[in-house]
Amino acid sequence: MKSQSNNTIAILALISILLCACPGCAFLVPGLGFFLESFGNVQDVGSYFTYFSYGFRQGGWLICLGGFLIMVPFILAIIALVKGSKRTLLEPLEPTGASRDDPIPPAS
Repeated sequence: MKSQSNNTIAILALISILLCACPGCAFLVPGLGFFLESFGNVQDVGSYFTYFSYGFRQGGWLICLGGFLIMVPFILAIIALVKGSKRTLLEPLEPTGASRDDPIPPAS
């Protein structure tokens, strides 16, 4: 049962990396390019905020979307670790039959 659970988690991790993290990186790179290109024409402090808002409109949404998509596999990994760390408690065994009357042997 544990092996099947580990295989399922590994398959989900690979699928989430292929479907989320790779496109996230593909969105992040041009978004950073658009955002950084907008600061190439800054002449004074007043134009800094104008170009900052322009860069955020052009590439900021790509950066946010890419960052969100990159975080999805990490969130799934954290959920898998938390879910996998739960341990089943064992019930104490009661001695039965002839072993019930025998004394406990000394530790070696």
